This record gives sequence, C-alpha cells and structure tokens, in this order.
Amino acid sequence: MFEAPSPASAVPLPDRNYVQPNLGHGLRIWWAFYWPMTVIAGVLVFVLNFWLRRLYEDLILPASLVGPLLKFDPYVLSYAVAFFVMYYILRKNFRHFRIGLLSNRGGEGAQPVSPTFARTFRVWWTYSWRTLVYSAIAWVAVVLPMTWFVGLFKPSPLFAQLFFLLLGVIIAGAVGLFAIYSNILDEDIAGFRVCVLPRQPVTGSQPASAPSPVIS
Repeated sequence: MFEAPSPASAVPLPDRNYVQPNLGHGLRIWWAFYWPMTVIAGVLVFVLNFWLRRLYEDLILPASLVGPLLKFDPYVLSYAVAFFVMYYILRKNFRHFRIGLLSNRGGEGAQPVSPTFARTFRVWWTYSWRTLVYSAIAWVAVVLPMTWFVGLFKPSPLFAQLFFLLLGVIIAGAVGLFAIYSNILDEDIAGFRVCVLPRQPVTGSQPASAPSPVIS
C-alpha cells in the first residue's frame, strides 16, 4: 500500500491512464450529481404542483387526475432530471480527475468512447433501478422503525413533517452515493466500463534520460 510507485515507463499505457476510484472520488461525483438534480427537480416539482392546484381550483382538471400527479410527479421528475445531469457528469472535468468510458470493458486494447445519449441511458438506468431497490430497503429498515419511534413522543404535525422530510433527504443522498460508488464506478455496463481517469491523459512518450557525465 505504501510502496514507492513504479516508474511511469514500466507501467503499460492503459494502467497509467487508470485511477483506482476511492470514496473521495465517489463523494465528489455524487455531490456534483446530487445537488443540481435536487435543485432542478425541486423547482420543477414546485412549479408543476402550483399549476396543478390552480387548474384543480379552477375546475379545469378533475381531482382523480390531479391527486395521482401530485403524488408521483416528484419521483418522475427526479429521475427524468437525473438523466440529463448524468449526461453532464459523464462529460465533466473535476479538479484532479474525470470520468471516462472505456471500450472492451476496460480490458486489453480498451479505448475511450464518447458518453452518448445511449451510453448515458445505460448508466442512468443502472443508477435508477439500484436506487429504487436501495430506497425500498431503506424505507423498510429505517423509515418504518423511525415512524413508530417518533410516534411514541406524539410530536406536533409540523415537527413530524420536517423530521421526515430531512430523513428522506438524508436517505436519498446516502442511497445515491452508495449506488454511484458501488454500482457505477469501475463497473462494466453494456460492454463498456465507467472509470476514473487522469484529467490529462498520460501519453506513451518516455521522459528523456539525463546525459551521462563525460569522463576526461
């Protein structure tokens, strides 16, 4: 773990352009993905729900339609916005690294491939269904017991609402981080691998050796 790194010339080119992802990379990627998605989806949900209620109050839309829309639109909009934010993240240069998609599942002869909409969809789909599963597990393991525990103290409705809103944000963030770090980074998805790469690719050229001293 603490051994001196090998000289660059002794390392194959694909290995020199590969960075082992760690929790620090996962946190930076998760934050760059999570906060724009949360803000954009939150604004869209607020605007959409405002107009849905106005249309319902003006008797333009029936309650049978407005009710399900108000219930499910936060989930639909969150995952829709997540696709476009994921597309942005796969092209983003972070301070010391970037995300790269390598062909051949990162194996021999792997080459960088472009994060097209089709490949972004594959990454987004992996993120989406994994977070759905993890969220369901977290709901059973955390939210249900906390509902019972908080109910013992009979808090005010406002406190209970704020508490579970905060709990939901924390769980959503933790689930998203776990999905990105464990199921996307350094994973094979539909024939390509999502890797952490140096911000500037390492070329195959070797540094010029120092001239030998001349002995007269």
